[in-house]
Amino acid sequence: MRAAPQPIPEEFAQGVACHLSSRGPAATQRLGQIIGETLQAGDVLLLDGPLGAGKTCLVQGLAVGLGVPPGTIVNSPSFALVHQYEGRLWLVHADLYRLEHPEELSELGLWEAAETGGVVVIEWASRFPGEMPRDHLALQIVPGNGRMRELTLRASGPTAKARLCALERKLPAERRIK
Repeated sequence: MRAAPQPIPEEFAQGVACHLSSRGPAATQRLGQIIGETLQAGDVLLLDGPLGAGKTCLVQGLAVGLGVPPGTIVNSPSFALVHQYEGRLWLVHADLYRLEHPEELSELGLWEAAETGGVVVIEWASRFPGEMPRDHLALQIVPGNGRMRELTLRASGPTAKARLCALERKLPAERRIK
């Protein structure tokens, strides 16, 4: 049984952030790979950005970092709602774009997947912010000129902050935005 959510300590209330840039799909996938290599069992990553921002591209990199076998097709679960991929850790990739009501989330089994050692990645999490776990990483992707993307990674909670600190040590300095 899952423990009741704990209040977020004040220092995490606004989240701790890391700002990055990407110059195209290959760079976005590489950032995703680094994030995937750092994620651990039970982590939840919330992805937001407009259509075509590169959310699925980032998840393709996450899959590599999580050890999903090469050649596995990783695509958007827009119509299926959830895709699962076996790797070093299970990758559970959800897309909430088509959901109408927060009650529908319980049918997807996302929190159970996190509790049993998977990594849960949720696109369009901002549609139901009150339903997301308090301790999570959130990644916002904002398209810029051409293929440029700005990414903001926020930690909300102590586990997420520890993960973000580990990520910051691995992320290439030339991709950081001051």
